[in-house]
Amino acid sequence: MKKQRLTPPTDCVVEITRRLTTIDAHPQLNALLGVNPDALAEAARYQTLRRRGQLTGPLHGVPLIVKDNIACAGLPLTLGCAALAQLRATTDALVVRRLRQAGAIILARANMSEFAFDVRSRSSLGGDVRHPTFPTLTAGGSSGGSAAAVAAGMAEGALGTDTGGSIRIPCSYTGLVGLRPRVRRAQMQGIAPLSLSKDTVGPMVHSVQDAALLHAVIHGQTPSTLEPMSLKGVRLGVIRAVEGDDPEQLAVWYDALVTLRRRGATLVDVGLPILPEVASATCLSLYEFRVAFDAWLRRHPGAPEGLQAIVASGQFLPEFLPLLNQMLACEKIKSPAWRAGRQLRRRLRQTLGLLAEQGRLDGFLYPTVGRIPESLAKMPPGCAPELAAISGFAAITLPCGTTRTGFPVGFEILSPAAEETALLALAAACETAFSLP
Repeated sequence: MKKQRLTPPTDCVVEITRRLTTIDAHPQLNALLGVNPDALAEAARYQTLRRRGQLTGPLHGVPLIVKDNIACAGLPLTLGCAALAQLRATTDALVVRRLRQAGAIILARANMSEFAFDVRSRSSLGGDVRHPTFPTLTAGGSSGGSAAAVAAGMAEGALGTDTGGSIRIPCSYTGLVGLRPRVRRAQMQGIAPLSLSKDTVGPMVHSVQDAALLHAVIHGQTPSTLEPMSLKGVRLGVIRAVEGDDPEQLAVWYDALVTLRRRGATLVDVGLPILPEVASATCLSLYEFRVAFDAWLRRHPGAPEGLQAIVASGQFLPEFLPLLNQMLACEKIKSPAWRAGRQLRRRLRQTLGLLAEQGRLDGFLYPTVGRIPESLAKMPPGCAPELAAISGFAAITLPCGTTRTGFPVGFEILSPAAEETALLALAAACETAFSLP
């Protein structure tokens, strides 16, 4: 298991200063939309407490970065959209409040795909988020700023949101661990909505242990160290139909499967007859966004009156205009198309649950994305990320190797279990297997 990095620094001021220096050194990445101006003052306060032996929690003085659709009191809350440039959060989102209670310092706000619409991160306020190692390539989306910032060393951890792959895709691209928890509506308090049926919030970090720590904190749980487990006797279903067609990525993926077998795991090829419906499904956000977003805007003083006002202003990426017009036409959520999407969700959950039960499977495996990016343009990730997004089950991506050029390859595990504990333990075992010679 990789060493835990999210630990209280011995000198909070030195740590924050070091991270701010790193931020200043990477403006070309467009990873951030703004730095918390009070970060150094907060670090000084935490350092004083540390000298007194008064640690506030497991994240005492740890700097974290938060995607800019997650409310942080007193800071802008823009979703990357120029029409929201003047909007400021008056209260913390639930997950941010819990981070602060654990001692974390919110260091900066991450750039993102505007409104969290896309699988690359481009916004009218921040431009394209670039890959920290391959700057001619996209860092993925919609939480690309969070991923690029962590990969570049601006912080050891960040929060992102995931509706259709928005945590896992950029984490796969940048070689990070990204957890999409199960859908829990209450956890989204204070976070701008995209799809009420699919939205989640989760950690983007360097190790599974750190993912488990942040996951516990933002869910109000007591963090605990993951217990090492063996892969012997573990049964995993491999969904071949979503492996993609990128030969360099597939070579790394196949090596990863060999590694798991060598460490004792039993791999079972799994067919998924419902997959064509998943691949062709219209995202529920098309029907849910306008109603939920208008309600969210009404809760923020000084915000535009609604999505219609934002569209009329023209202060957003022009490429999103056709999609925004489609969303404007959806004045009610519960249309026949929406009901069909919810029915697909139930059937996919049942299918995956039954496959796991019949095959005695501990989880399902597949590459996180179908192809690695080739430019700053959007690279369709395939339908693999939608398996967790549509079903509502938890999934985690972790790096399993790199291509010949050094580009990271993500390995996703999906679990139909009721809690994320078993998934995290399994991911930690896989992470250990990939790191051994």
